[in-house]
Amino acid sequence: MKAEPARVAATGSPAEGFALLVETLPAVVYEAEAAGPGSAWRYLSPQIETLLGYKAEDWIAEPDLWWDRIHPDDRATVDSLEQRERELAKTLGATSVSEYRMLHRDGSVVWVRDDARLIVPETGRPYWRGVFSDITAERETERALGQAFERYRDLVDSLPVCVYRAEPSPSGRWEVVSSQIERLLGYSPEEWLADPMLWESRLHVDDRARVLKNELEHMQMPLGTQWVSEYRLRHQSGDAVWVRDRAVVTRGSDGRRVRDGIMIDITPERETEVSQALDVYRLTCSQCGDSWAAYRLEPCQRCKVAEVHSTSMNEVLRELAISRGQVEGLLDGIREHLEVVTTRLEHEPGVRAFARREGEHETIFPNPQSQPVGEPEPSADDR
Repeated sequence: MKAEPARVAATGSPAEGFALLVETLPAVVYEAEAAGPGSAWRYLSPQIETLLGYKAEDWIAEPDLWWDRIHPDDRATVDSLEQRERELAKTLGATSVSEYRMLHRDGSVVWVRDDARLIVPETGRPYWRGVFSDITAERETERALGQAFERYRDLVDSLPVCVYRAEPSPSGRWEVVSSQIERLLGYSPEEWLADPMLWESRLHVDDRARVLKNELEHMQMPLGTQWVSEYRLRHQSGDAVWVRDRAVVTRGSDGRRVRDGIMIDITPERETEVSQALDVYRLTCSQCGDSWAAYRLEPCQRCKVAEVHSTSMNEVLRELAISRGQVEGLLDGIREHLEVVTTRLEHEPGVRAFARREGEHETIFPNPQSQPVGEPEPSADDR
């Protein structure tokens, strides 16, 4: 199909149509000579009045107006940018991008983004053709986020977890990491942010493949998907640190997928699980009768018979603990019974307790002095 020619304004030439397009853009289009501060403006679109309160004619008539309306705190920065642009003006096809504050006619502050390209005509002097964009709302949002970050920094730093934001591997850049990373792994936040490969390089060799595979699958899931993983990282000292990593898939300010998460040190918890799981077995071969101790069930090394009888030392210890408790309970019962009997003997003088010695009985309780008056002593035959 034959392409139709580009359409322009119905009642004007292509030049008039282009002018109409430029003057309706939500930005200021300009051309200015590349000769430093106070250079003449060749052209400014009418939107300059909306942006800064002055008409295009005012800017063209007063070349110094632009410099006067630059925010005092940004003049040194803009001056250095101007010097750089004068050097760039010697380079064919040079471009310049800068952001700074200007003062509106009513005194309000306006952040502008200045994008320009150097134009070198066949005749005449080079000039800049560029666009002024109002980025005040964007800068205000950044400032509010910065204030919120500073407001909650102390809270985040006081939590017993490491908060982070990171791009996916490989070579995923860490954008944010809280100060707890140094206590957790021995590296400062600055070191962690400067080296995109640091997290991946510290993964334990036995967990590396699993964790990277899980991360890849996780980052391809819908936004808001949560990820929980437990794995080991190597501390700067070389020690293994178990972490529980809870993350959620989100989108960064520039549209990239990132993960926001927290890492918690679970090394004590894991070490407790390992110590509880560790067992020693007493193995006895069913054929040759050899016995040996091992950490797992295994065949007899002598006759290679797989059938062995095993006794778990943990199980034996548990049974011994139960037996010990039962014996201690029985002894406590006997002790309580003896105390009751002793109390009764102390309060009943007529009761005799005897001890056998070399075939004879000897009264050991009560004391003869406590014998009631008039009660005859038992005869030898009675004894």
